[in-house]
Amino acid sequence: MIKVLIIEDHILFAEGLKAMFTKEDEIEIVAHIQNGKEAPDVLNQQEIDLILMDIDMPVIDGLETMTLLKKQGFNTPVLMLTMHQSLQKIKKSLENGAQGYVLKDASKKELLQAIQKTSKRENYFHSKINNQLFDYFRGKNKPQTNIDELTTREKEIVKCIADGMNSNEIAKSLFISQHTVKTHRRNIMYKVNVKTSAELIRLAIERKIIEP
Repeated sequence: MIKVLIIEDHILFAEGLKAMFTKEDEIEIVAHIQNGKEAPDVLNQQEIDLILMDIDMPVIDGLETMTLLKKQGFNTPVLMLTMHQSLQKIKKSLENGAQGYVLKDASKKELLQAIQKTSKRENYFHSKINNQLFDYFRGKNKPQTNIDELTTREKEIVKCIADGMNSNEIAKSLFISQHTVKTHRRNIMYKVNVKTSAELIRLAIERKIIEP
């Protein structure tokens, strides 16, 4: 039986996770807390095999929680379960010690597999994340592109893309139309000679257009 601690501020989502698992799955949700600051107390009181944790939370977020646990000497495997698909969030999660990274649109089958693997300290990444990581590392061998030629507005849009925002969210954030956002995105990809957002973000980090 894999004993899991859920750290998730959305109560309904956490309750849905609890209801999802049956005895046949051999997964027991031992506890649920709404922010990472409470995690050390739970780990001191309960036997936990895996922490299933979101990134965005009040008090301290998932990334800060991993830093806190590391400082206090805990090494329980962590599986991130989040909506964030940006390479920045993935990179920071891995740097802070996450064993795996799964998106909240994962099926029960995929989440079960992720829990089983990461509880054994094996790495696991959602299929969409695997593609991004592959693009990122493959792109490292490509020749330098003209990212420095981007306009101020285009750089703003690159930063929004790195934060995982879609065209609609970018439009609202920058007070422009979705059509304008899509035009900018097309021009950006043409200027820097990349085909995916992952490649674009990698280049932006390397050239310090955005912070990792």
